[in-house]
Amino acid sequence: MGENTPTTVKNSGRAAKLVRAYKLELGMTLILIALYVVLHFVTGTALTKGNLLNVLQASAPLLIMTMGQLVVIITGGIDLSVGSIYSLSGMSGVLVMLATNSIAAGVVVCLAVGMLCGLINGLLVAKVKMAAFIVTLAMQGAAASMTKIIAGGNSQTITLTAFRAFNRGELIPGVKNYMLYMVIIVILMYFLLRKTVLGRWIYATGSNEEASRLVGIPVDRVKIICYTVSGFLSSVAALLGASRLMTVEVTAGVSMELDAIAETCIGGASLSGGMGTAFGALIGTLLQNGINNGINLLRINSFWSGAVTGLVIVISVYVGMAAGKNKKRKGKN
Repeated sequence: MGENTPTTVKNSGRAAKLVRAYKLELGMTLILIALYVVLHFVTGTALTKGNLLNVLQASAPLLIMTMGQLVVIITGGIDLSVGSIYSLSGMSGVLVMLATNSIAAGVVVCLAVGMLCGLINGLLVAKVKMAAFIVTLAMQGAAASMTKIIAGGNSQTITLTAFRAFNRGELIPGVKNYMLYMVIIVILMYFLLRKTVLGRWIYATGSNEEASRLVGIPVDRVKIICYTVSGFLSSVAALLGASRLMTVEVTAGVSMELDAIAETCIGGASLSGGMGTAFGALIGTLLQNGINNGINLLRINSFWSGAVTGLVIVISVYVGMAAGKNKKRKGKN
């Protein structure tokens, strides 16, 4: 018994450290669970398999986009163009797919367009020193306009039925692809942010950009990478959304940038930079979609969705600010 005591104490210490590091995210998880328990008690359908799968499928594209937004926000920036990049990359990919009758060609073009848009954002922010808000707002308008131009203002129906498997297929028997993508992207983002040098550079850049430059961190390169990742993940989300609906609208990504920003804030990221986790972004996405799902299940006018989400964002940002102040206070002590 005595020999196991040091191990037990060590494990308890690790658990306590983990809880302290993710206390905000764990709190949001409890709120998410409580939300669905209450909804199920009232409606009797919230926790059914069909409803949960529908929520997960709707959440998948937004989660992928939110992960890109997360890395940008951690650096202290913001990307208002992710919704328009979603529309432009998705439309570009589908048009090429239909013209060439090749799914692979469409996928490559879609991803290339997303990365190019993100790269342009990153170069303008990092090298030209333009404000991220202005750069990404300009890209938002330009990408939305280009989407309408290349599509002639018309939606496009995907006739290659095999593309449906990108979303609803099963690379692992019993697990839908959209669920697999969600798990993979969260795990990859966790390791990027927590287990790599680049991840440490991203947090350092957002915490104190000038200090990061002084210690030799390539801040400009970090920003360019983050905006490029954001554009790339927006295009991946576009592929997932297109595969789900088998059609692409010219306005498919309208307001998605606001949802992505909201979900990072709800998940504990700070718009001032230096804070945020992949797990938090996941919970933020599920919580926001859970709120929308609850409004639908309760048959409440959908116009209330924005108001409720806005209230949750304000509360989340306030809690995040309080957590940041406590963190700084402890650091000084």
